[in-house]
Formats: sequence, structure tokens, C-alpha cells
Amino acid sequence: MRTHPSLVFALVLAACDPGQGQSQGDTPDAPDAPDAPDAPDAPRAPRAPGAPLHELELPAVLAASHELLVYTDLDGDHASVETELHYGLHASYPRAVTVLPGTGMILTGDCERRLGDVVWHTLSELDGDAAGLTLAAGALAVDLRAEGTVSALLTGELQGQSCTLPGGVVTTVPLAQRIVLHVDRVAGFTVEQFHQQLGDCPDRVVLPADAPLWAPTARPFNGRDELFEPINAPTPVGITLRSHGALTAGADPWQLTAQPGVVAIAVDTTLPVRGLDAFTVVGPDALTSVDAALYLQKSASKGTVSEPIVDGGSYPLFFPDQPNTVELHVDAVTTELGKLCANLPAAWFASTTSTPAQCDAPAASDDPLTSFIPVARIRTTGECRLDVEIPGTDHRWTTHFRTTD
Repeated sequence: MRTHPSLVFALVLAACDPGQGQSQGDTPDAPDAPDAPDAPDAPRAPRAPGAPLHELELPAVLAASHELLVYTDLDGDHASVETELHYGLHASYPRAVTVLPGTGMILTGDCERRLGDVVWHTLSELDGDAAGLTLAAGALAVDLRAEGTVSALLTGELQGQSCTLPGGVVTTVPLAQRIVLHVDRVAGFTVEQFHQQLGDCPDRVVLPADAPLWAPTARPFNGRDELFEPINAPTPVGITLRSHGALTAGADPWQLTAQPGVVAIAVDTTLPVRGLDAFTVVGPDALTSVDAALYLQKSASKGTVSEPIVDGGSYPLFFPDQPNTVELHVDAVTTELGKLCANLPAAWFASTTSTPAQCDAPAASDDPLTSFIPVARIRTTGECRLDVEIPGTDHRWTTHFRTTD
């Protein structure tokens, strides 16, 4: 029997007040615990004369209801799957939560790939006392009680399918779904930022201004010093960012932009906090070296082909009437404070040309996941003379080349 882990989508039903500090809570049946030490003060950003202090709040988000998405295989004439869910015990987290059956899909050659409704009829084989489980009105009511693991078997059916079985085509398949709940008390939080992994910057994080940046996050750890992700707290604690450079929330919750300055990270909790306590945002004037080279990005029959540009070189285009561009491929960037941990923003670059009929500058666009900066587009075949720079610095790339049919 093969099983597939389910994907859990949290339906946000409540949010904690980011202005209130959170403290470790006690379960009703647990003995009193000593007060947790206050989180260490975040470092203060150096203040320029007259510079205001900017703040950006990233509030906690709690959830008392969760809908499941299940992928499973056929085991004979029925579907079978095991779903693991992780919950956190904390004074502000919901203890009474509801798990909705949601939708599912059978991944097997005997069935068409289509989502259908999951329906639960019975609850049995309950094992563990960390939470109370009750099946009512087709949903699973969970009462979180203590640390530990609880498992149970939900039987029902997966509707809206089209599976070819020995007896013919069926649209409803019997379902056996094992639910395993892991319940842990929150002992503290670890602050991380995706740029630490993306830029290989585990300790000091230096980021560019004028670019979309990943916001720092805090993950809880339990008493065994293990990180976990409680689905009753999708954003498990509020974070406040403070800097003398402007801070602006992005269109997505994970995104922000910042102006130059040290950004201090304050976690709204009295529990222990570890990990990143600040990051630094710099402007182009802080760059000391930029290891980069110009490439010709040519449209091909399948996708594109990238070719390094050599001064005076000649390059045939596969499809002159389709998009062909010049890109600056950035391999590494160093600042006065060390390695830059994110890609340079396209807005920092300016392109000029003395051959605008053959090549001109494209509209700037920022993609935080790529280090390829579009700096020119080919208008027609012929000679292209191009000068690319980061204005206000000594970083410049100049080339001339020819494109042909």
C-alpha cells in the first residue's frame, strides 16, 4: 500500500493582536511553569541626525479551521491515505479546532486525475490522549489537551472520480484515511529569512534597497529543540521591524521593500528567541565589486539560447522577428559589509546605446529569484553598441557586437 501526505490549507479565522506580547501558556491539566525569560532586545539601528524611525508590523495569524487536500492511490477497490497534522500549544493559539475533509484526488492509472469531495462517515481506532476527537456533521472536531500524538481512522468515500475497476467505471470510491495529530508546546521561536539560504548568508544578511525582499519569519521550536509548523498558527508570532530607512509592505505577505539602514527584528513574545536579530539594507553606493558579464539571449525553436558576448563578435539570430535580448548575468556582489545576499535590482542599472535602431533599453523589471538583468533588446540585425552602468558608481560594462540573420 502506498500513501501520499496530504497538503493542508489553513482557513484563517482569527488573528492575534500584534501589539500584545505573547507568553507561553499552560494547559489546564499541566503544572505551573516558571516564567520564560524575556526575549533579548533587538539591536538598534544607527540614527542619522533628524532621521525618523520607521516601523513595519508583521502580525501573527491564527487558524481554528483547516481544510485538507488529499492525494492517494487505489488499494484494491478502495483508497487509503495517512495524513499528519501538527498543532502548537500556546496561550494565544486555538485549542478547539475543526478539520474539514476538503477534496482529494486518486493518483493511479485506473482513474482520471480529477478532484472530488472527501466525505467522512465514521471515526474509529482512536489512540492517544493528547487531543479529543469527535466526528460531527462530517467534520472532525479536535480538542487539544497536552503534548503527544493522537491517531484515528476516518472511513468514508471520495466522490467525483472516474475509475475503471473490474466491475466497471465507478465515480465514488471508498476511503480509509488515517489521521495522525502531533501536539507540541511552543518553547520559543527561531527567526529566519529566506535570503539566508538563497544567498548562503547564515550569519550576516546584507540586502539591496529598491528591491522586493523576503520578510523575516519566526518558526516555533518545542521542548526537544525541534522546529515545527503548527497549522493552528500559520504565522505563529508577530514581528515588528524597525529602521531609520523607510519600510514598505509588499503586495504579498512575504514581501517588503526597504531603504538603506539597519533593520532590527523584534518578536512579540516573552519566550526565548534565537536566530536572526537584524539585517542591513544598502544602496548602490555600498557596492565594492560586481562580478558580471553580458550575454545575448536568443529566441530558439524550443525556449531560448544564452551566449556570452565578446567585443566585436558576430552572432546569428535563429528568429530575428522574435524577442532577442541582452542580459547582464551577475555571479557575485560584494559590499562594504561583505557579500550581498540577494540579487541586484534591475532598477539600479541604466543602459545607453549609440545604435538605437539595432538595440535599445527594455523596461526594467525585478524578479527576486533571478540574477539575470535585462539591459537591452535587439530591434533588428546589425551592429549594437551598448553601455551599461550602475549610476553613481564605477561599475560599468561596455560592448559592441553584430547580429545577423
